[in-house]
Amino acid sequence: MKKLILAILVVMSLAGCSRDFIRSKVEEGIAKALPSYIGPAEKYTVRADGSTRAMMNGLIERLHIEGEGVEVQPGLVVSHMTVDMDQVRYEPSTRQLTSVKNTVFEARISEAVANKLIESRQATNSELKVEFQNSKVIVKLAPSLFGIDVPVQIAGQLEITDHSKLRFVADKASVARLPVPAFAVNKVLEKKNPILDLTDLRFPVRLNGVRVSEKSIYLKGSAAIKPG
Repeated sequence: MKKLILAILVVMSLAGCSRDFIRSKVEEGIAKALPSYIGPAEKYTVRADGSTRAMMNGLIERLHIEGEGVEVQPGLVVSHMTVDMDQVRYEPSTRQLTSVKNTVFEARISEAVANKLIESRQATNSELKVEFQNSKVIVKLAPSLFGIDVPVQIAGQLEITDHSKLRFVADKASVARLPVPAFAVNKVLEKKNPILDLTDLRFPVRLNGVRVSEKSIYLKGSAAIKPG
């Protein structure tokens, strides 16, 4: 009886090891493929949920991905990103992705990265910079007026437009510490908007939420992972 119990325990242990081995190999393969689908990163962590048999047949019931320092487009590095996918299907022999039922993501972009991206895209020397505060965005610039740099500070909000762009809308502004009507500033800001454009990402996104915190903004939405 003792030998029988021992044999059962050994079989169960080996079966558990086999399941863990298959799951780890699936997760490892996905992590290696992510730079092509999302972008290069400092680190990707992958967790695959579902039955081992389904994974062997090309189906992952739920996939959770976390990325650190993900370059989603040239010059735009997301500090932290989470991606959750449901019903991920792939071809087991080639490991090619064939379909994903649903994909949602959340991402954090730091103030420093946003300013670096804005600086690289500015066509003028107005030196527009942003500051992310609790629930507020402060835009600072110093356009030249008659050869004199005039400091401008604008407080406002970020709005989602076209499902993939962030537009800055002024609440109030001051030019050289004198108050200026927000509607007049928004007219000028049209040339600077959008502050952030995610149209050309490797995976198309549809933003449905933005939150401003201290030194960072947090984005959330859905995404389309292209098969292939």
